[in-house]
Amino acid sequence: MSKMEYMPVDCLQVPKVLFQMEKYKNLSNTAKILYSLFLDRLKFAVQNDWVDGKGDLYVIYPKSEMKKDLNTTRYGVDQAVQELVDVGNLVRIIPNNGKANHFYINDIYENEMEEESMMTLDSIMANMPMEEREIIMDKMVKASRDILETIADMGYLDEYETPLTSMEERNYRDELGQLDVDQISCDGYEFGMDLAFGILEENEENADRVLDIQQYVNRQNKKCSKKKFMKVLETLVHAIGNDEGFIADMYACDKEARKIYLEEAMNAFNYVLDELCHGTGSAANCDFDVEE
Repeated sequence: MSKMEYMPVDCLQVPKVLFQMEKYKNLSNTAKILYSLFLDRLKFAVQNDWVDGKGDLYVIYPKSEMKKDLNTTRYGVDQAVQELVDVGNLVRIIPNNGKANHFYINDIYENEMEEESMMTLDSIMANMPMEEREIIMDKMVKASRDILETIADMGYLDEYETPLTSMEERNYRDELGQLDVDQISCDGYEFGMDLAFGILEENEENADRVLDIQQYVNRQNKKCSKKKFMKVLETLVHAIGNDEGFIADMYACDKEARKIYLEEAMNAFNYVLDELCHGTGSAANCDFDVEE
């Protein structure tokens, strides 16, 4: 055949790793070809509307067509499919109410390379308490910013602007990463004051109700995690129509700042209610006149 007679041929791509990795060497050639046929069909999943509710792609491949394409028996097809399911979870089968099954095709390269390196961190993080996860993420963000700044200082980036973190935007940390305890305490104290006066204003004629709310908030503070307690405060702010800017401040805090913010908020919260209740800590026999 001369170069003038040659016409490109539409070829089936078979991943080399199926022949190179020990894990897949024992797959039959029929199973390896079938996996390649699955991958070939997957290219047309979007245009065939083979997309589930989660946005994941699948393949519809009737076994009658597999028999024809592979030139084998129904038993041979079943064996090949089962090999792909058993070895490396290359194919996942989802029944479709008596119709042709949905075959979810896993990326062999993602399984063998990316997952080993990337999923390790995910699996470790998944088994950690939320507070420890937050500490690690804070450190990772800081490390990535430091790396970019170093690259910029070395002249490999012409322009580099580091976006401010939520902590920096509120001046809770300076550019050196030092915690500004005074600023955090001030905002937390203002939040507690605002919350307490909002409760008093909403319940001017109901002293017992104020006491109930105060006791409830303090109970939640003692028994809940900081994350859950923040949700309690957020719900309370929405309920009484207070300034939601304090909520944004609270959620902007990292673990170290959040502890200070919430402690100061509760100090102010209880101080206002206790002082207006004649220093008893009880809302009984109290004359609320918020406008005075």
